[in-house]
Amino acid sequence: MEFLDRESELAVLADHLDRRGAGLFVLYGRRRIGKTELLRRALADRPRAAYHVGTRSTPVEELARLSDTLAREWGQPLLAAQPLASLPALLAFLEGVRGPHCLVLDEFPCMSEGDPSFEGLLQAAWDRSLSRGDLKLVVCGSSVSVMESTFLSPRAPLYGRRTGQLRLGPLPPHALRSAFPGPPERIVEIAATFGGVPAYLQRLDPDLDLEQNLRRHVLARGEPLYEEVPFLLREELREPRVYAAILATIAGGARKFGEISSKVGLDRANLTRYLSVLHDLGLVEREVPVTEALPDRSRKGLYRVSDPFTATWFALVHPFRDQLETGALDRAWPRIRERLAGRMPLAVEPIVRDLLRHVLAERFGFHAAHAGRQWAPGAEFDAVFLDEERRRAFVVEVKWTQGAVGVGALDDLRRRVSGDPALSALRTTCAVVSRAGFRGRAPSSDREYLIGPDRLIGE
Repeated sequence: MEFLDRESELAVLADHLDRRGAGLFVLYGRRRIGKTELLRRALADRPRAAYHVGTRSTPVEELARLSDTLAREWGQPLLAAQPLASLPALLAFLEGVRGPHCLVLDEFPCMSEGDPSFEGLLQAAWDRSLSRGDLKLVVCGSSVSVMESTFLSPRAPLYGRRTGQLRLGPLPPHALRSAFPGPPERIVEIAATFGGVPAYLQRLDPDLDLEQNLRRHVLARGEPLYEEVPFLLREELREPRVYAAILATIAGGARKFGEISSKVGLDRANLTRYLSVLHDLGLVEREVPVTEALPDRSRKGLYRVSDPFTATWFALVHPFRDQLETGALDRAWPRIRERLAGRMPLAVEPIVRDLLRHVLAERFGFHAAHAGRQWAPGAEFDAVFLDEERRRAFVVEVKWTQGAVGVGALDDLRRRVSGDPALSALRTTCAVVSRAGFRGRAPSSDREYLIGPDRLIGE
C-alpha cells in the first residue's frame, strides 16, 4: 500500500528540520501508527541525517550500533573503529558536532530504560551547549504515557526543552480512498472495520472484499492481525488481562461506568485509572451528549471502544477463539458474518461523523466547532454538529442498510429534533445519510439534505 496522506505531518517535521539552530522535536503515538515511515520520509535526501532505533539491549550494544550509524551517516569513521563507550561519551561527542546535523532516536523509551540516567544527562547536555548548536535531535516513542511523562510533565528533567512536538494519530477515513478502489461505501466500511492504523491497512488485499479480507487476514490463525490486539495489550500494559476484560465488557455493550465496574469487578478508583490509560492509548473514549455545556462534569457519559479494529477484534475474534484456534472458521463463519452485519450500522456512525466534519463547510455551508452524538430520554441522534456559538445545529440520521431509504426519514428526523429540548431551540439543518440511496423526491429546502456515500467521500 502506498504512503497515504500525512502531508501536514511531513510539513511540520520539515519545517522543524529546516529551521536554523538547534532543535529537540518529540514525535510519539501508539504502535503501528506509522511513525517510522514518517521519519524515513522526512529524512529522505536530507544530508547528515542519522536514524537509530532503540532496543531493549544492553547500553554497550546500543551504543555500538549507534556509533556504527553515526560513522556511516555523518562520515565519522573513527566511531566504527572505536565505538562510544558510555552515554556521557555520546553526549560529549554530540556537543562537539559542528554544522547542521540531524539525529533521530526512535523508540527513545527503550534507550532510557537501559540507563535511567539518560534523561538527566541529556537535559544537562542540552542546557550546557546542545541548545546553542546546530544539532536537530528528534526523539520518537510508541509508549504514549512514557513520552508524555518524559517530555511534557513538569516533573521530568526534559520538561520545557522541546522545541516542537507531534502526536501522530490514525489516518482520517477519507485518506483511504486512494488505496482501496471501488464504491465510496466500501471505504466507509473498511474504515469502520479496520480504522486508520497504516500497519493494519497494509495487511489488506485491495482486490478482496471486506468479508474476504476478514477471513484471510483477521480470522485465520497465524496472521498478524489475528493476534494483534492481545499483542498490543501485552506490549503496552502491565496488566493486559484486566485491560482486555474492560475492553471486552465495553465491546459487549456495557457502556455506563457502573455497569462496567460491576461486570469487571473493579472499584471506582481502579476502573477510572484503567480507563484513563486506555483513553491515552486511543482505545477507549468517553462520550457525552454534544449539547452538554460542561462535558467533563457531565454524569451522562458513556464509554465506547474508539479504535475500530480493536472493536472489530473483540466483536468477531474474541468470542469465537475456541473455534478459530481449532481451525473451524467455516463452522463459525455464519455466526461471525451475522454479527458483522449486525454491528456495521453502529460501527459506521463515527466514521460518517468524521467524514462529514471534513466536508461540512465546503459541501453544506456549515462550519462545525463541536461534533458528537446527542441523546436524551426518548430520543437519540447519530451525529450532531454545532457552530461556535451553539446556536445552529446540523443533525444527521445514519441509515446504513442494503435497501434505499424513503425520504420520509427526513420528516421523522425533523419531528424528533423538534421534540428534543436541547435541539428544538436551535436553528437546525437536518440530513439523512443512506448507504443505498433514497426513494422519493429530494427536499427543496436548504435546511434538509439527503446524503449518499459519494457526497461523504467523493467519487
